[in-house]
Amino acid sequence: MNYSKELLNYTISFCVGLFIITYLIGIPYIVTGEPKIVKEYYIENFTTNVPLDYLFVLLYLCLSLYIIHKLQLENDLTKLIVVGITTAILTGGFYLYFTAYQKTNNFFSRWFHTVGYKSIIYDVILLCFIYYVYLLLSKKLH
Repeated sequence: MNYSKELLNYTISFCVGLFIITYLIGIPYIVTGEPKIVKEYYIENFTTNVPLDYLFVLLYLCLSLYIIHKLQLENDLTKLIVVGITTAILTGGFYLYFTAYQKTNNFFSRWFHTVGYKSIIYDVILLCFIYYVYLLLSKKLH
């Protein structure tokens, strides 16, 4: 496996996916209905949170790819479903963790208390779209 090629593929997929889903279409605004906190995360704290999202998405996809590999999946739709389920479980876990405690000044506490389960829906859309771009680009490069 050519790791530098895969990382570049991921980086391009992440940038394209985040731009289209978040900045062009505005899915987090639409799904959450909470423009103030979305603006805080993606606009006001762009230089901190986009690199953070880059790492979060990478970790989510690495776990998804591990599951896909262990299950020996080859169908792209099935792979996308695994990415969606993995994302829902991970974000759902964070949602349960942060909402189990009182709201604090921590951004993620405020995020999950404000947008609730809708954060799961947004993450599933974003991660599946990024992974779909990744799959398309992988096919072009091989």
